Amino acid sequence: MSHALLLAAALLFAVHVLGAAPPLLLQFSRRGLHFCVSVAAGVFLGAIFLHLLPELAARPAAGGHVDRLPWIAALAGLVLLFLLERIVLTRPGHEPDAHALVWSSSYIGLSVHSFATGLGFAAVAADPALVWPFLGAMAVHEAGEAFSLATVMRLAGLPRRRAALLLLAYSAATPLGLLLGGALALGALGEALTPVLAGLACGTFLYVAVGDLLPEIFHEGGRRTAGAIGLLLGIAAAAIGVSSLP
Repeated sequence: MSHALLLAAALLFAVHVLGAAPPLLLQFSRRGLHFCVSVAAGVFLGAIFLHLLPELAARPAAGGHVDRLPWIAALAGLVLLFLLERIVLTRPGHEPDAHALVWSSSYIGLSVHSFATGLGFAAVAADPALVWPFLGAMAVHEAGEAFSLATVMRLAGLPRRRAALLLLAYSAATPLGLLLGGALALGALGEALTPVLAGLACGTFLYVAVGDLLPEIFHEGGRRTAGAIGLLLGIAAAAIGVSSLP
């Protein structure tokens, strides 16, 4: 395994940690946290419609037939996350904690997405000329997602120690995908696996954004304007991150 690959994995881990640090370490008011959640929702929606869906739609068809497997994975991700929230994470006879559902769903979706991103980057990293441009673009994108995840964890009231440990595990997802792809030289397997994981992440992101984060932003009166501004800022941030991809 090349030194460049190891260095890229270390830098991506550091980027995730730095992105998650502000919401985790700084004191935010509840109104401030809700504004951060609105930004997080925008980041999720931007990632879905400006990155993941175009990536799936642009996949070349084999033999003139549309490859439906990534789209099936997207549908499965949405449905499975819905069932996870409504059945597995909801105890009979108890009203579910909406904030707990938001962070747990976000954690699952982002972890899948980050691992898939690492696998995809492993293929790109085979070309030394592409490693650093892609790494810079990924750093912007991944830092925003780590910030979003840490924000919803704070909103759910997770103890800082537990949140920090979970965020460290999440921060390792992209480096692990990258190192696994580099170690196994996935080749054709990686080309088949990465779109499926991207589809799965797309479905989970869509559910988290529409089913959890958007209702959270606007469920209280008096914050709608700030919520809308934060949502648009998050979409803009995602667009900037996607546009920087080579």
